[in-house]
Amino acid sequence: MRSAILLGAAALVAASPAPQALDLNAVHNAPAPTGPAFGVQKQDNVYNTAAAASSATAAASTVATAEATAPVPGKRSLDKRTFCWWFWCPQPPSNGGYGQNTPQPSNTGYGQSSAQPTNTGYPTIPVTTATSVQTTTTLAASSPAPTSTGIVPSTCTPVSWTNTFAFTTATDCAKPFEQGTFCGFINPEDPCAPQPDGYGPKAQVDTADAFLADAALHKIAKNAQDPKGYASTFKDLNAAVNANTYLGFDTLKSYDVAGCAAKCDSIDLCTSFNIYMERDPAWNPEQCSCPNPTSITNYKCSYWGSGVTSEAATNAGQNRTGGFQVVITGSNGYTKANTTTPVTPAGCTKPSKCGAIHDHPRTCLAQHFFPGPFDVSLCSKYAQAQNAKNVASTSWSKWLSYFGYNPNKCNFFNAFMIKENGIPKGTYCKLFAQQYESSAATYQPGWQGSSFYEAETSWSYCL
Repeated sequence: MRSAILLGAAALVAASPAPQALDLNAVHNAPAPTGPAFGVQKQDNVYNTAAAASSATAAASTVATAEATAPVPGKRSLDKRTFCWWFWCPQPPSNGGYGQNTPQPSNTGYGQSSAQPTNTGYPTIPVTTATSVQTTTTLAASSPAPTSTGIVPSTCTPVSWTNTFAFTTATDCAKPFEQGTFCGFINPEDPCAPQPDGYGPKAQVDTADAFLADAALHKIAKNAQDPKGYASTFKDLNAAVNANTYLGFDTLKSYDVAGCAAKCDSIDLCTSFNIYMERDPAWNPEQCSCPNPTSITNYKCSYWGSGVTSEAATNAGQNRTGGFQVVITGSNGYTKANTTTPVTPAGCTKPSKCGAIHDHPRTCLAQHFFPGPFDVSLCSKYAQAQNAKNVASTSWSKWLSYFGYNPNKCNFFNAFMIKENGIPKGTYCKLFAQQYESSAATYQPGWQGSSFYEAETSWSYCL
């Protein structure tokens, strides 16, 4: 009976060979990095968790099988096997499933990697646990007068523009106002509309170059204190972060680093933030007869589901209609990514932080890359969907579990944030048919062509 079952497994192996170390093409071809939109004051709920979960389930589109039809031994004796029986999961051996004299190669499936160190050496700070509940946090801030008076010169009028919004009236409101808004509301997206906020100091000379050179703005960023629980990753850059791990942003009333950290703490999956000052137009220059407005200075804070690095600070601003230049300065980055314990997904056990990536080709079932914030629940859903797909495809898969090792069943997965050239790209998942200790995670892809790849945050779980 056992031989017949293994023959069935071998047939599946022939149809679905073990995957390569990493699908770096998927990482390289990820959607373009994003960040805070210009011309708006805040963005919330950028990451669609339901859609992400659906994509994780859909990723298990075909039957996947590990190459090995029997457990990969850690020693000559099979007394200690690193796989889960259907009713019991033994602890894996301390050497992670590899013999003491047979170290796992660190560059499996690729050429020699550079010895460039990974970007995980953040200062030691208290470990926090990620929360899956969003709460509302009031950003503590002083309330200075805004640099914008909200007054637009009377000579500024819309050009070739008709307001197509429906309007309504109210007895206590002197003018009609747009439906769905409130009395006195002026849509900041309308041509010539005054822009809200603007609580930061203005440069004495109202030009983009003077803004970037203003010593007072740079002093604000350089003197900012690191918030509790976070480590500084860069200070006083002239650009803001753009990455695939964007979660939203707020416009503040001060350079409130502590308040920004508190808001990040309240956002699901947020492990870093970027605070900066931005030169914005005092009114909307689009389709306006006054195309080059005076400027205001906004304090902005963006939130990220990964670390934030200077390499990812590529957003230097934009040119608006009429030549107005939006520019950025005083940009500081802070992270707790390396000291945050992710929420363990339902149905998973033995969370373990890894120093690198698990790469065990013979027991690897499948892998998939998901652009976006670091979200270990995607790997859990992907693994469970893959198991369901495999079980549904053949009766052999169910029977194999009774004998302990099943090359068609994911018992263990590795979830990690992968970076390309220092920029966080998304969550990468690798599924395995047997368990390994964190010490067995030794692989970093390094240089591949002209790009350098590395794992920023890596965790493993047993199903």
